[in-house]
Amino acid sequence: MSVRRSTAAVSRAFALMLTAFLAAGCGGEPVANVTEPSAAKGYLTQALDAWKSGEPLNSLANGSPAIQVNDRDWEHKSKLTDYKLDGDGEQSASGVKWTVPLTLSVKGKTVEKQAVYAVNATDQFVSISRQDLGF
Repeated sequence: MSVRRSTAAVSRAFALMLTAFLAAGCGGEPVANVTEPSAAKGYLTQALDAWKSGEPLNSLANGSPAIQVNDRDWEHKSKLTDYKLDGDGEQSASGVKWTVPLTLSVKGKTVEKQAVYAVNATDQFVSISRQDLGF
């Protein structure tokens, strides 16, 4: 396994563990939603803009807060040419979700996708995970 793949796998595992931790809480009283919808939208916009401008997937990991993005197309070097992020999102566990239409350039071909991004944030760390809905 290459160092690059190893780093990506570790990053994904960390993001999943953090998301599980935030969702589970510490027992007892339910954990209040720690992700503000307006902040989450800002983080997602920041990530998508970075991708669209050609930044590498891990380009936001050293910011404050650190932003970890899990996106298979970005990881595989597809180019984001356009996206549309509307509304305030939908509350989900400890985060916020958006359905985002994406326009990608994949090996010279234009591909349209609908994706769901889940954004979970604390003061120190932001996790953005994507799940495809189809074409």
